[in-house]
Amino acid sequence: MTDRTDEGRRADTREPLGADFIIPLMSCGLAGYYLATTTDLVWEARAAGVAVGVPLIAMCVFHMGRTLYRIVKGEGSFGFGEMFANTLFNRQRLALGLLTAAFIAALPWTGTTLGLFLVLIAGMWTLGVTSIRQLVTIAAVTAATVYVLLIYLVNSRLPQGPVEWLINRTFGIGG
Repeated sequence: MTDRTDEGRRADTREPLGADFIIPLMSCGLAGYYLATTTDLVWEARAAGVAVGVPLIAMCVFHMGRTLYRIVKGEGSFGFGEMFANTLFNRQRLALGLLTAAFIAALPWTGTTLGLFLVLIAGMWTLGVTSIRQLVTIAAVTAATVYVLLIYLVNSRLPQGPVEWLINRTFGIGG
């Protein structure tokens, strides 16, 4: 047995803060994209973009500045910690991201109501809900609420698919 310590193997005690930049950077990108693409729209859309986008960008820059300050002070590092480790939580996170991407990609074919119903069932199942009754009930109530509030009452331009077409044809209502 030896009493020597290997300095090179000592664990980094700084908090990994690299992941704290992901959402603010994506938010800045989205806000910048919205601001850049609304220049041709009516003034209300531009005003809404400025009213939401500019404060969002300012808050994100402030947050990233605070995080960078902590890293410079030596309290943190640009590391990502366990964010990309092969854990159940990270596999669930990845699966939910892929489900969301598939939901968005399939919207033109599934429509909002059916797509939302399916992605909610898949997402809840991914997170460990195994009761068929719970899966179907929660997904159906949520999808029906979105249909009634956003498609029927507000008449929004959400993508319509088989469910919306069936309701419209059967009852003569819908968006």
